[in-house]
Amino acid sequence: MNDLLREKLEKLPDLPGCYLMKDVSGKVIYVGKAISLKNRVRSYFRTPLPNAKTEALVEKIYDFDTVIVGNEREALILEANLIRRYDPHYNILLRDDKHYPYLRLTMEEDFPRLIVARYTEDNGSRYFGPYTNAGSMSRVLQIIQQHFPLRSCSGKSWHANHRACLNAHIGRCKAPCVGAISKEEYAKIVEQVKLFLQGRTTELIRHTEAEMKLAAEDLRFEEAARLRDVLKTLKELQTKQVLDQRLAGDDCDLIAVAAEDDLAVVQVFNMRSGAVAGRGHYFLHNHGGAEEKELLCRFLLDHYGGANRIPPRLYLPQLPDEADTLAELFSETAGHKVQLVVPQRGDKKRLLHLVEENAARHIENEMTSKLRQQSRNAAGLESLRLALNLPKTPRRIECFDISHIQGTDMVGSMVVFIDGAAAPKKYRRFKIKTLDGSNDFAALQEVLHRRWQRGLDEKAQGKEPPDFADFPDLLVIDGGKGQLSSVCYELSKFDVALPPIISLAEKQEEIFLPGESEPLLLPFEDPGLQLLQRLRDEAHRFAITFHRQLRGKRQVKSELDRIPGIGPKRRQALRAAYKSLAEMRKATLDELESVPGMTRPAAENVYLWLQNTAKDGEK
Repeated sequence: MNDLLREKLEKLPDLPGCYLMKDVSGKVIYVGKAISLKNRVRSYFRTPLPNAKTEALVEKIYDFDTVIVGNEREALILEANLIRRYDPHYNILLRDDKHYPYLRLTMEEDFPRLIVARYTEDNGSRYFGPYTNAGSMSRVLQIIQQHFPLRSCSGKSWHANHRACLNAHIGRCKAPCVGAISKEEYAKIVEQVKLFLQGRTTELIRHTEAEMKLAAEDLRFEEAARLRDVLKTLKELQTKQVLDQRLAGDDCDLIAVAAEDDLAVVQVFNMRSGAVAGRGHYFLHNHGGAEEKELLCRFLLDHYGGANRIPPRLYLPQLPDEADTLAELFSETAGHKVQLVVPQRGDKKRLLHLVEENAARHIENEMTSKLRQQSRNAAGLESLRLALNLPKTPRRIECFDISHIQGTDMVGSMVVFIDGAAAPKKYRRFKIKTLDGSNDFAALQEVLHRRWQRGLDEKAQGKEPPDFADFPDLLVIDGGKGQLSSVCYELSKFDVALPPIISLAEKQEEIFLPGESEPLLLPFEDPGLQLLQRLRDEAHRFAITFHRQLRGKRQVKSELDRIPGIGPKRRQALRAAYKSLAEMRKATLDELESVPGMTRPAAENVYLWLQNTAKDGEK
């Protein structure tokens, strides 16, 4: 323990709050909460420690910070926010949660619309989800678009002489933009959408039947026919959804967790009025094998902490230690009482057991897939060791590629595989600084020289954890004999031992080695060649993606520089609003005017210039 830690430990307050553990580089590696910061933080530096996870964490701790809050509930909320912000290595993390979308009903608008959202915000909207299956979400959107005519436009283009769009003409929108429907009538459609998204199909069927009969009595036969189609769809969905009539009327979520090694999966069944309104599984990074209670607490806070659609009951196999605090927080968020319950007998117990079996199946499938991939990677590495006569099995492999169009926007990429698997956080990209024309050999020399020099500088400085100072066990160049020779020549200037270097030519998948006149050809089914192909393809993808980004920015910048009356600040605002010229050309005059700093005359200049250059064939 260093002197800084000793001094801070002596000054810890006996108050609730959060603590942030940091490594020697100042990076936050763990975030925790405590009723007493004094007792909790000091416990990390007493022996014996409770488990291997804590031992590994304490070895990395060089410093820590604390944040004092008012009570345990505030500490729980702050902990969740800090984990999302810093993504600490030793915390339990919901894996890929950003990929699970919500459906957002914009209740803060006069005429709400339904859009896809990646995150929930406290902005007055209603959020439904998250949806773990993109296909099921698309199906939900399709049904709503077909049967519940909400507007889909943003409303930015509405003006006095506005005309209804195609959706209005084909019956997919009630055209509030031209005053074709009142707020009150539109609000009824919104309520129907809310019932549908909440899984309250029975109640929605009852409302729809009443409206259909009323429309028929009023001789509104087109409306009655539309409602008849809605009714048919709803009854089909109800038939598919009903799981157990003995749970009719009960809105709840059933949640179970299964863990294996450093991975855990949470299975959720969403029950609404006795029907499965949704289900999904979520993976957690379970660093150090945390207990089930801790996994449940972290998932509940991440999954329900920002949502305003929480059922009255959450059924769990066991209660986390923070159950009372979580129930209080969820009740306030949802606007109704939320209970965390462990079922003891009956249907709930039986269904929760079914959810647990689903969680166990998912973790088994994931681990089997993971073991298969690890076995495949190991076979590829061993094949490379034998084929290339390497001194040892390569742990870290780096591959480099160059991307450009006739020498413009030339970039280089470095991708890294660790133990045969991609390590995206270690990828790096380079802008070529010393060349004006097209010269792949010289570009590779520049990239490799900068990479090696940076690594040697870091090593001399003793940087921890290492970045470029972690040199590869095998270096792969995307190209042929010429590219390989140029790289070997450049790296020979460094008076250090170099790793084995090879190049992979794409056309015939030829492997070139230094000093060898003939290439090495491996069978296409060879796991070593397949590993090199994955590495090369990833380097190519990473390079060309960066190249396209730079090219798009340059094209936008060069075009905007030519527009009269558009100064640096407006050019910067336009580049921030639109990623490409093609996207900017699609914008309406009103949308261009809405860009920060733009006026109507300036927007007209941009609009006319872009449209005219498009007609003249300029890109």
